[in-house]
Amino acid sequence: MTPYASAPSYRLQRAPDRRGAQRARLAAVVTLTVDGKLVDATSVNVSPGGLRLVTDHAVARGQEVSLVFFLDGDLVCARAVVCWTTPTRHGLHTFGVRFTSFEDAAANLLSQYCEASIC
Repeated sequence: MTPYASAPSYRLQRAPDRRGAQRARLAAVVTLTVDGKLVDATSVNVSPGGLRLVTDHAVARGQEVSLVFFLDGDLVCARAVVCWTTPTRHGLHTFGVRFTSFEDAAANLLSQYCEASIC
């Protein structure tokens, strides 16, 4: 018998996922309007409710932004609120936004894209 045989078994547990929807991968250039300034970002993933982005421009939690990006050739225009933000090891900023409104049929396009390409 090894000295560790009687030690309790520990398993790493993942924190519960607080997101309400599955994410779909999306690597797209997203142009944000933040405090009246245009900021380019790159999307990481998307859901019908929000988007994860990376940029070199710091944003604040609770900040309202407008964003524009292409999704399978269709233009998506939306307004959103920054829900969380964190710096990266490389001096960039990653953050998540929650969509608050869409123009035209963007909400339907986004839902269809996510349904077809969940990661």
